[in-house]
Amino acid sequence: MSPDKNRNDIEKLLKTLGQKIRIDILKKLKNSELVVSFSKLQKEILDTNQNSLNFSYHIKALEKVGLISSSEDGYFISSLGKKILNIVLSMEQFLDDQNKITMIRTSKYSKEVFDFKKIEDYLIKEGELERYLAKKIAREVKERLSKINIEYLTSPLMREFINAILLEEGLEDVRHKLTRLGTPPYEVFKLFKNNEIFPENFIQILGSDVSEQFLLLNLLPNHLADLYLSGEIALCHLNYWSLRPLSIYVNTETLLDIIFKRYSNISKNVDNSKDLLSLLLSLVDLIYQIKPYFSEDLVLGDFNNKFLSLFNFLSKDKNSDFHKILFSQISRYNKEINDSRSHLSLEFCYDDKNHLNGKKRFQFQNDKLFLEKLNNGINYNENHINPLILFDYSKFDFQEIESFVLNDINLSNLGKNFIFYDNKSHLLNSNIIKIMNSDENKFLRARIILDKILINLNSISSEANQNDDVFCDLLQDKLNSVFEFFSYKESLINRKLNSLKNWEPLVSDFFGEDFRNWSKYSLKSISFIGLNEAIINHCGLELDRVVASQSFALKILSLLKDLINEKNENENESFVLSQPHRDRYIALSKNNKIMKLNKKNHFYSPRIIRKNSKLPLQEKISIFKKFETVIEGGTKFNNSLSSNNMSKEESLKILMESKLKAFSIH
Repeated sequence: MSPDKNRNDIEKLLKTLGQKIRIDILKKLKNSELVVSFSKLQKEILDTNQNSLNFSYHIKALEKVGLISSSEDGYFISSLGKKILNIVLSMEQFLDDQNKITMIRTSKYSKEVFDFKKIEDYLIKEGELERYLAKKIAREVKERLSKINIEYLTSPLMREFINAILLEEGLEDVRHKLTRLGTPPYEVFKLFKNNEIFPENFIQILGSDVSEQFLLLNLLPNHLADLYLSGEIALCHLNYWSLRPLSIYVNTETLLDIIFKRYSNISKNVDNSKDLLSLLLSLVDLIYQIKPYFSEDLVLGDFNNKFLSLFNFLSKDKNSDFHKILFSQISRYNKEINDSRSHLSLEFCYDDKNHLNGKKRFQFQNDKLFLEKLNNGINYNENHINPLILFDYSKFDFQEIESFVLNDINLSNLGKNFIFYDNKSHLLNSNIIKIMNSDENKFLRARIILDKILINLNSISSEANQNDDVFCDLLQDKLNSVFEFFSYKESLINRKLNSLKNWEPLVSDFFGEDFRNWSKYSLKSISFIGLNEAIINHCGLELDRVVASQSFALKILSLLKDLINEKNENENESFVLSQPHRDRYIALSKNNKIMKLNKKNHFYSPRIIRKNSKLPLQEKISIFKKFETVIEGGTKFNNSLSSNNMSKEESLKILMESKLKAFSIH
């Protein structure tokens, strides 16, 4: 067939199809399996606007160019008509796609026309994709959306399309960058219906969830995030993990120096009520300035000598209003965090054994009355949360401590919030971490605890399958991962805090000219959970029941200590092996997901000696002291004065004479 003939035929076809009614006739005939009569076809195409003359004209035009054919029963579409109609339909689809307006509901709560070019820009900017890959993904998204004929999009639905295609293309890292952070509506609704959650907690929990997801999906590499998610490594305060250090120790004298430096109108002698009130309010203001920068607690060292000595608790009238302000602010500091835990630690230390003479005697009596009022606060108000009290017992005789514990103050109410410690060895905070410098004679102004990361020993024991060498190899691997966690945290926190205008002047007040190196010299605490569970799993019996179990427990902790010391020596670091958190702290922490992943972990206890151990008190202490020599930071012996079938006086005397570095009684 000649080209001229083809052009003429195409011209005739296009001219014939130039009217919509004729295309409608072809569509109707194609969709009908039977021959359609003239009257039926006319009725379905023209509906109520019947005009047989015009309709007959259109039928004849289609029949003339061979697009339809007729028989005695009516009309049907020809094979040529089917082919030409398919071409017309594809043209219609193309034009529809070109002109189609897709609306999208954005994350900014607005509805707007969606520009598919934005997909490409989004992939390049946020996903950091090469342009050619971004174009490819964008085309695929557009094609899939056109097939489902959707006219109204949402941002989450668009992200689902994009993320699905990224996974198909093997671009999982890019998908992590683009994953939408947030809490599923079902979980949010459960929080909304929970009558025990106050409005501010509702908002805080939702914000915490986003912060945690951001850390695990975007800030940490996958292999470290997986260690947390699997429960092999425990992190504290996951929501603030990339934003804050864990804790800070500040000598109270340092805070007073800062106050006197800032406020020249406050006399250092504090010899009148005005100065005393100004100093009290200034101290409260300063610790509230510190509070937003730390996840856990503020430890005020030498609190009794440097600050409490300014108050007279022995007088019934003098300074009584100041006492009320002091107690209310201490209680308020803890209650504002809404987690029923103490976030303020107060140190009570004594220089020598002359504390019962003259001024020292007055100070000790004054301290006891302060502690008694704290204790009464618990009985008076069930919502009252006491600070952690760190009491230096090393300068006292047994008779003095006996009178103090059994007569002057009822420590059963203070419980684990009261720790007796030996100031020559350790200073503790609520995380049970060693604070003191190796040079104990050096005045310690301040020390930041960067974090406390815990290795799950029980998970290692399950994988080691009772093979000592495998257990030790796995332990070293986990420790290396902990070092890596700390490296990321130090980098992330420096990036965040150094951008805050109030951080530099605050930290420079504590550390002077060397403040820029605060993170390098901060304490990095390494700890563990599941010790007894690991020993049972690996050795068959608890460490307090058989020597072999005890020896293996000491072996693995000694290995940890040696590796930590090697790291410190080689890299001039300040890692410390410390005792785990207080009983059930990890289990009850709202910001630590490890307990939600493995219900068995709910029963992990930080105790070295099991609570239900049947050993006599002296034997418990003997075993515990072996671990004290290995765990260099803050081991704490827990004891009930009513246990071990002996009087409270006998139990207390044994504890005092044992020279434990730290113990609590309740």
